[in-house]
Amino acid sequence: MSRDKEADVNKYFTEIEKLIQSGEYKPGQKLPSVQKLAEKFNASVEEIEDALSELIYEGVLERVRPLPEEAVCIPANQLWGTLGGSHSITKEAKNRGEEPGVEIINWKLVDSWPQIAERLKLDTDDKIQIMERLRTVNETPVAIEVSYFPAKYYPGITPDLFTEKGSGQSSFKVMEEKFGLKSATAQDELTVVCLERREAQYLKVEYGTPVLQRFRVTYSDRGIPIKASRALWLFRAGYQMEV
Repeated sequence: MSRDKEADVNKYFTEIEKLIQSGEYKPGQKLPSVQKLAEKFNASVEEIEDALSELIYEGVLERVRPLPEEAVCIPANQLWGTLGGSHSITKEAKNRGEEPGVEIINWKLVDSWPQIAERLKLDTDDKIQIMERLRTVNETPVAIEVSYFPAKYYPGITPDLFTEKGSGQSSFKVMEEKFGLKSATAQDELTVVCLERREAQYLKVEYGTPVLQRFRVTYSDRGIPIKASRALWLFRAGYQMEV
């Protein structure tokens, strides 16, 4: 995806979210079709689909089940739960004698948007470095993790820092050793979502497969939010989260 197209998707994400927050669409109400939204925003169908997918993973929208599967609506209830604790795919795999793997599938620098700015205590003009990685164990996909780094805390950050073997794949290890940012506490939001097409292809499962979604904000030993992340975990991946 080109940088201009990424910017457009972020714009439509924000514009649709504003319509929802304004009350134009009510909880439980279906949104207009993708085609009608594309016409409304003078956008392509693909750009609107990408923006809707992001809003679904943010918990702002949900797919209407059962069919038609393409319809989306505003959830009637918010099902987020907040948990504490820490969790590292790399550490758990190594402790079990398994081989963790990682592939960076998206790397981009974008402007912060209201939801992420609020969670990371950022100003509206702050930048966010986004890193999306496919996580594997013994070459089997188990999760997709999207990390949101406040760019002002990570000068000179590059993707190659996160693609080493073994413990070098751990973002927490990179944060501490390369940028002096030690994670002390974290807060998790957990829900169950159904995979969109793109993520289903990476995880090699069917579109619409239910997965566990965890959104985490990590704090430094000084209480500063230094990273946010969103992970999509396959059920029966053989891992557990301690809380």
